[in-house]
Amino acid sequence: MNLKLSTPADKLRDRFLSLQRTEDIADLFEVKYGDFLYWIYRTPESRRYTSFTIPKKNGTSRTIEAPSKNIKILQQKLNQVLMTVYQPKRCVHGFVVHGSVKTNALQHVGRKYLLNIDLKDFFPSINFGRVRGLFMGKPHNLPQKVATFLAHLCCYKGTLPQGVPTSPIISNMICAQLDSQLQHLAAVNRCSYTRYADDMSFSTSRRRFPPAIAVMNDLDQVEAGSELKQIIRSNGFSLHPEKIWLRRQDRRQEVTGVIVNEFPNLPRKFTNSIRAMLHAWEKYDLEAAQEHFENKYDKKHRAPWSEKPSFKLALKGKIEYLGMIKGKESSTYLRYLDRLGRLVPELTGGRGTPRELLLRRYDALVSSSDAHGRGFLLQDLLRDVFKYFDISVERSFTRNNGGEQIDGAFVFNGWHYIVESRWREKLADGRQVDGLLGQVLRSGDQSMGVFFSINGWSTNVPNLLKQNPNKVIILMDGQDFRVVLAGEITLQNLLEGKIRALNLKAEPYIGIESIKKI
Repeated sequence: MNLKLSTPADKLRDRFLSLQRTEDIADLFEVKYGDFLYWIYRTPESRRYTSFTIPKKNGTSRTIEAPSKNIKILQQKLNQVLMTVYQPKRCVHGFVVHGSVKTNALQHVGRKYLLNIDLKDFFPSINFGRVRGLFMGKPHNLPQKVATFLAHLCCYKGTLPQGVPTSPIISNMICAQLDSQLQHLAAVNRCSYTRYADDMSFSTSRRRFPPAIAVMNDLDQVEAGSELKQIIRSNGFSLHPEKIWLRRQDRRQEVTGVIVNEFPNLPRKFTNSIRAMLHAWEKYDLEAAQEHFENKYDKKHRAPWSEKPSFKLALKGKIEYLGMIKGKESSTYLRYLDRLGRLVPELTGGRGTPRELLLRRYDALVSSSDAHGRGFLLQDLLRDVFKYFDISVERSFTRNNGGEQIDGAFVFNGWHYIVESRWREKLADGRQVDGLLGQVLRSGDQSMGVFFSINGWSTNVPNLLKQNPNKVIILMDGQDFRVVLAGEITLQNLLEGKIRALNLKAEPYIGIESIKKI
């Protein structure tokens, strides 16, 4: 049996809406009618599905129904057909084309209030009768016998089972009226509404959150508003009383696992797991990294017969998910992609050479609006660039009993260099350079300093350094750095040119064009 239908998508919808007999369903699915009847009705129930449970975070368990091979293929074909029939509303982001957890979260970024609610027992709430009624009602208008046959294919033990290919789209189709009513409720109350499966979110920047949607009770607990409860109840669903949260913008707001306070972001725990996986692989070997990952981070519960994913693919998947949420030009994404590419180049094929990835990281960092995090990302980028050019560099550290914070240090041509990196909208001034000068003078005899400022410095900084009898500071700006990453000059040649200009001409800064002429 073929896994997909050969009928063009533009004809599937018409063929589905014209179904009159159960034989027509078999023809649509491109299978023999006798086989179709056997798989749906005559195969013993125990052989049609395999049930198993997986633990949930709250300590309870969730039952998953895994269909047999033939049933699953038929459901996949029906899902292919229904994709041509179902027209999702704008508020629906789960299990639809062009929908994702990110598109769902984007609708709620930067709002004063965010309400998250869950529907209780979402799939089990959709019973056989509702599914058959869906196919018999408008706009499908299928005969009762055909609708009954399709409902039998979609349901198990009288409800929509979890773990079945058709359950997500059927649930979306069932929720069409619910979504329309909740969209209207949100619009009337100047809110945004989205739904991802059973997760529903409302957000607004009004002074007070509308009581029609949610209120605080006498115990200072969040309760669904009367109008919201009535709409959900009238559509055959119920709210999960333990899964309703109302968050102001001064607390962390999340929508389907994505932080939305200022821009789409992921919890630190997620990025920490990527960093830990990369570190384990870099420090040990792939086998040890796989074991570390399984013991500490791989908390998913799978079907008993499922194999655990390979460490490499799990890591790649996490990095790509990070890129989807934060953007493929995000400096954080490019940094992790670069580290992965150094470990196994074939996993990042087509993304650019290591130097090109570093350049993309730099450009992403320059355009970043994250004033809090980009300073740390800049230090990480500097360290990775030095490593790329085979110059050993130390991470930031403190010395003198924690009294001095050093951004980084490296050794070049027998001298030790202390690095001060700055990234502010304003130009760096003499006070900041004086801080680095003091650190260098408190170090050993063969010590110098590199003052790196993305946006450069005020005009008096080079003059102050020229007047100082201690010629130990060289200046680097963002243009210097970008030229190195663009491949116009090596980092070694850049440093040698700047050191030569300082030693011979007492010039703390020399531009890239002048260095090329030396």
